Order: sequence, then structure tokens, then C-alpha cells
Amino acid sequence: MFYEARGAAWALVHFMKAVEHDFESVLQKKNALISLRQIVRELEATQESIWSPMILNGSGFGLFANHSLVMASYISRANAAVIDLRDLLKQG
Repeated sequence: MFYEARGAAWALVHFMKAVEHDFESVLQKKNALISLRQIVRELEATQESIWSPMILNGSGFGLFANHSLVMASYISRANAAVIDLRDLLKQG
């Protein structure tokens, strides 16, 4: 599941960069370019190198890392930014 989510985030990064390129004038007119770039930054953070030889799902503040929780945090922030962007574009 971790690598499936990471792959989907990778694809979304490229979709969002294409949206930025294709709709740059509209995004600038609505002051939404910064929101879109925030989404791209959050999604790019999911693609950082993982230095562990395997994906760990430790619990809470335990000894082992919780890679899925970190991935979920980045995706959740990107989702919140998408909702803000949608509202910003809807306002006109």
C-alpha cells in the first residue's frame, strides 16, 4: 500500500505541474498560483529518499519509524490545499 500511495502521489505531482503550465494565466488572475505550488511541494515531499532498507510501520512514538503515517501526513496537507484551491477558483 505504501508504494501504491507513493506512485499515485508521483503521478499527481506531474498532473499538478501540467495544470500549472496549462492554466498559469487563470491561476495568476485568481491569485491561486501559490496554492497550487503548495500542493506540488507537499506531493514532492512524498518522493524523498527513504534511507531504511524496508518500510516500517512503528507505533506512535515507538522506537521504529512509521513511514505510512508520514506519507499520510503529506497527502493530507496536499488534500487540504486542494480544497482551498478549489474554493479559491470557485469564488471568481
